[in-house]
Amino acid sequence: MKFLLSLLLLLGFPGIGSAVQGVRLVCDEPVYNFGQVAQSAVVTNGFTVRNEGDLTFALKYIRSGCGCTKAKIDKRMIGPGETAEVTAVFTAKRRRGKQKKSIRLYSLDGKTPSLTLYLEGYVHVPSGSR
Repeated sequence: MKFLLSLLLLLGFPGIGSAVQGVRLVCDEPVYNFGQVAQSAVVTNGFTVRNEGDLTFALKYIRSGCGCTKAKIDKRMIGPGETAEVTAVFTAKRRRGKQKKSIRLYSLDGKTPSLTLYLEGYVHVPSGSR
């Protein structure tokens, strides 16, 4: 009898049991390819991040993998179902060749996973330049 009742509930309410416990921070496009740019370029991109979990994501800090990349977020608390905008800026000066720069969002709760975003592309150096 319990089995039939459980089966009926699962068939009648397919969303039961699929709720995400905790925080689940996602970005539909976590990698931005800026193509090929000159060393004088400053590349800016906005990433939209969304919390698909059932708890609020509390940002501890946002860190880029290199001094040539800066990032900021428009809010520090992202509730369930809410979104936030991460603005990333890559300065190509003194860079050359293939680039892949990371931006990581860390939570106040050390147990909550972070999210990593990327800017990638190629910095073209004119011939004769060093």
